Amino acid sequence: MKRDIKAVFFDIDGTLVSFRTHDVPASARRAIERLRERGIKVFIATGRLLCHTDAVGDLEVDGYVTVNGGCCLTASGEIIYEQAFPQSVLDKVFALEERYGFQSALMTQKNMYVDNYTPAVQTIADMIKIYPEVADRREVAKVQPVLQMCPYVRPELESEIMEQLPECVPSRWIDLFMDINIKGIDKSVGARKVMEYYGLTMQEAMAFGDGGNDLPLIRDVAVGVAMGNACEELKSEADYITSSVDEDGVSRALEYFELI
Repeated sequence: MKRDIKAVFFDIDGTLVSFRTHDVPASARRAIERLRERGIKVFIATGRLLCHTDAVGDLEVDGYVTVNGGCCLTASGEIIYEQAFPQSVLDKVFALEERYGFQSALMTQKNMYVDNYTPAVQTIADMIKIYPEVADRREVAKVQPVLQMCPYVRPELESEIMEQLPECVPSRWIDLFMDINIKGIDKSVGARKVMEYYGLTMQEAMAFGDGGNDLPLIRDVAVGVAMGNACEELKSEADYITSSVDEDGVSRALEYFELI
């Protein structure tokens, strides 16, 4: 099923990188090489910071949509688009933390920061092999632009928290925490900025994902692919459901659409 696709966006965790092996399957590596050999651009679209993309760091790609669209860069590190949190919104989140007794990780260009390691922080860190730096987050926020916040809040409290943060939009790929970005920022917005930078349109793009934070991107590209291990919400919106990351899902879908 051939499509006129000129760019493909890949999520990292659960899409390119297995939660079981913490590595990119050999089949996906070969598939990305073949895409680029055919002149199709390859982009990473992740909730991670650029400094935390080591798991795919040896892949040759054309650019990055990071922190769910909050910062988009070329492969050489040139910033295409960036949107940081206003201090007023950071202050509201800090106040909510005190009221409800939770903590949020702060994500800047330099690192991911927490005040201390809780069981939830440790669990997520072990799962994705990214270990936040312990620091005074309020002091960090004074000197570094904050691109994303990750409250360690379970789904049952999410709606109550977000009602008090109308300036923000949440996304989630696991029950233990959520990502929040400034409203108007998501992976789709970031991908659109990247495509415009290269003179392309979203109707020439394909995207792969597995979590709730991939939903806007999967909806808005010409072909949205959900991994076999994806959440049900994403599968219901995808144009195609492939096998899991551990079952060569990336290469199988690209072969199905005759892109490799």
